Amino acid sequence: MAHQFEVTVELIIHATEDNKKIFGPIFELFQIKEDEFTIEKTLGYYGNTILLAKILLTKKRAEEFVKKIASRISKTQMNEMIENIDMHLEDTSLFLRIGKDELVSKEISLQQNNAIKIKIKMPIYKKDQVSKKYIDLLTV
Repeated sequence: MAHQFEVTVELIIHATEDNKKIFGPIFELFQIKEDEFTIEKTLGYYGNTILLAKILLTKKRAEEFVKKIASRISKTQMNEMIENIDMHLEDTSLFLRIGKDELVSKEISLQQNNAIKIKIKMPIYKKDQVSKKYIDLLTV
């Protein structure tokens, strides 16, 4: 049974980065093609091109994405995140950041810098259940 939730994935690609090296592993690990992302071009501080890529996953795709992320995060990082889960929550959404450099090597690592932003949103109606629901989702 698919959980009722959605996942938003956002990443920034700088002019010095190779799109294929980033989108290749995203496709291999999560079966998300580059052309499925909404891509917006903008200019950085020094006039260099920056791509802002975003995708919204729902239903089965969102569930599969979360399962793959959770299964590839190291046990140590997962335990640390669960211990501090309230730091990753806002309302009924869970926020994660995975390292872009590690992703290129087809590894998933929770990082704060040079990261891909992931927002997981689940309908949770009892405020005191938010942490438990996300812990259950990530540890299945």
